[in-house]
Amino acid sequence: MTSFRRLVIGIAEAVAVVSIFVCTLIAGLVGAASGAFRSGTFAALSNAEVNLQSLGAPVSTGTVVGFFVGAVGGFVVSSTLAGILFIFAQIERNTRSLLYQESFRGSDPRAAPRS
Repeated sequence: MTSFRRLVIGIAEAVAVVSIFVCTLIAGLVGAASGAFRSGTFAALSNAEVNLQSLGAPVSTGTVVGFFVGAVGGFVVSSTLAGILFIFAQIERNTRSLLYQESFRGSDPRAAPRS
């Protein structure tokens, strides 16, 4: 049963690490879309658009800033959740080792005898 538990915890840790990358990318794309929308709305209202040249297609500054802000936000949220998972996994490991030591230690010789 112990090896199965280790396998499950190992898989959960691997999925948590992969989810950090995936959540960072998705949040960055959502931030870029949000930044592009707001930048486009601002340009339509003020008749002034600032573009960056990227791979032959104009990209607004709001898109770039939105991507970075979204990516940082996604990284912070996903790494916090992964950190909580790693903390629980570490607590489980420490608890199991303490229970294992206690079961083999037996009774304390300094304890009062039971009647």
